[in-house]
Amino acid sequence: MKPLLQHTDARAALFAGALSLALLCGAWIFQYGLGYAPCIMCYWQRYAHMAVVAVAIAVILARAAFGSGKGLPTWLGPVLLIVLLLGSAALGAFHVGVEFGWWEGPKACAAGGIGDLGPIDPNDPLAFLDQPIGPVACSDVAWSFLGISMAGWNALLSLLGAIGTWRLNFRPAGFRPGSA
Repeated sequence: MKPLLQHTDARAALFAGALSLALLCGAWIFQYGLGYAPCIMCYWQRYAHMAVVAVAIAVILARAAFGSGKGLPTWLGPVLLIVLLLGSAALGAFHVGVEFGWWEGPKACAAGGIGDLGPIDPNDPLAFLDQPIGPVACSDVAWSFLGISMAGWNALLSLLGAIGTWRLNFRPAGFRPGSA
């Protein structure tokens, strides 16, 4: 039996899962450590990465349990991971378009604020605190690095992750970069 990481699908799953987990950890650090509130589209992108992590774990466990030639076809897990990473890249690219005003985001992306406070009730001056606070607007860039927003970095890294996952699983046997 081959060691687990000599299986191309397990290596690809480990790569994709580690990338998505790193992106999720980065998002959580920005949210909980640095106080950047995410918008609804940010959550959508996180869900794609959570799915990548779950599928990656399933692929690695299936390969560990069944070994070569049994259980999952070796192409199935990496294809699912690539589709999920491309979905995350598409969501990130769409979010960038909303941030730049190239198109409108979904209605749920509009900033809601705390609504109309109206007159303050002298018997319950804190009643306005019971009103829901709307989400952050998807068109606002909360943070950027090198002129690229968090959504843009997610799109770029997810696309590169999909390419890396494909290369780890589907490159021809004996392939060496730079060889003819």
